[in-house]
Amino acid sequence: MSQNGVENLTAHLFRENSGKMVAVLLRHYGVTHLDTIMDVVQDAFEAALLKWRFSGLPENPSAWLMKVAKNKAFNAIQRENKSTTFLEEHFDSNSNYSIDENIPNFEGDELSDSQLRLLFLCCHPKLSSQNQIISTLYILCGFGIPEIANALLMKEEAAKKALSRSKHLFKESENLLLNDNFHPSPYQIDMVHTITYLMFNEGYKTTRSPQPIDHDLCFEAIRLTKLILNLNDENKSESQALLALMFFNLSRFESRFDEKEMPLTLEEQNRNKWNTIFIEEGFYYLKESTSSEKVTRYHVEACIASLHAAAPSFSETPWPQIAALYNTLENISAPNPLIELNRIIAQSYFLPFNMIIEKLDSINSDNDERLQFLLSTSKGDIYKRNKKFKLAAAAFQQALNVANSPTDFRFVQKKIEECMKAD
Repeated sequence: MSQNGVENLTAHLFRENSGKMVAVLLRHYGVTHLDTIMDVVQDAFEAALLKWRFSGLPENPSAWLMKVAKNKAFNAIQRENKSTTFLEEHFDSNSNYSIDENIPNFEGDELSDSQLRLLFLCCHPKLSSQNQIISTLYILCGFGIPEIANALLMKEEAAKKALSRSKHLFKESENLLLNDNFHPSPYQIDMVHTITYLMFNEGYKTTRSPQPIDHDLCFEAIRLTKLILNLNDENKSESQALLALMFFNLSRFESRFDEKEMPLTLEEQNRNKWNTIFIEEGFYYLKESTSSEKVTRYHVEACIASLHAAAPSFSETPWPQIAALYNTLENISAPNPLIELNRIIAQSYFLPFNMIIEKLDSINSDNDERLQFLLSTSKGDIYKRNKKFKLAAAAFQQALNVANSPTDFRFVQKKIEECMKAD
């Protein structure tokens, strides 16, 4: 395998396995050794990257990583406890390690249970919602401090301080990982839904990678959501609705960009590339979610996504129904200009042009560059659809001034060029 191939595989395995490895080792050694365990898991992947470049891949890369991490954790914690002398070794998957054999591999239900306990520890009710998200992304999902700060639009130092406070609280809550009577509250489950929703959205349009989509992060969000599906009947339909939304969005991944990784609008996408298996998964979970009378934002958003998935073509999209669902979403959610913007965009396909522009002008986007970008691109698209190409180009230029990613920048440049050619 080429060097790039090894690096890509290692990055994929890190996303898939690092949280599992941390959960297993913390369950055995305890949260007091959190920093050490995070370090040894990172070291295991660095050892893999170095060894696999020259020796090739082991038969089971995930098992190799777990074995190395166990060995490193055992030696590092023994050194911390001053009960033995740490001996730095060159790791070989065929060597006899001085591993603490009491550490289980935790497969199946045991592995899931360990991850769930760690997940809900990260969602400790004494932490703010932001600190819960920071802790989960760092400990269970392998995000670095710079990546977390970027994803949550905060300074790195603030993210580091928040994580430090969380770690201190975790060390006082050791029993959560060991207690046999583990029953997460509906609040904790709801917080996990928020975190996996944010994880999926970050993967859907990543701010932390040169690639426009982080597939691993999206699949990790789905995996974690599935883990909590059957924990609490009160929240079960919410988990199902969130999974439905994720699968509907996942179904369009292969059509969202052209061969040059240029973003394609919903109208430009080739619907033959939409993944019908994921769409069927989406409808399955959406149907299951209706067994409860509870209606959450995830139910409404999944219904909106289902209407797009079911439309045979863009021109046959049921925009009045979609606008009505966005109106419902506004009624059950805290005030959110993004929901309002999406409702107005849906209305733009069946309401008078002047009325739509007035609605867009009424949205306050001060001090929010992301909202300014979305508002300007929406105006540009509506002007362009109504053949007002100079106004469209001006709106797209405003969006270009606040674009915060190469993908956004290239998308808006393309739209400006289209307006100039059409004028």
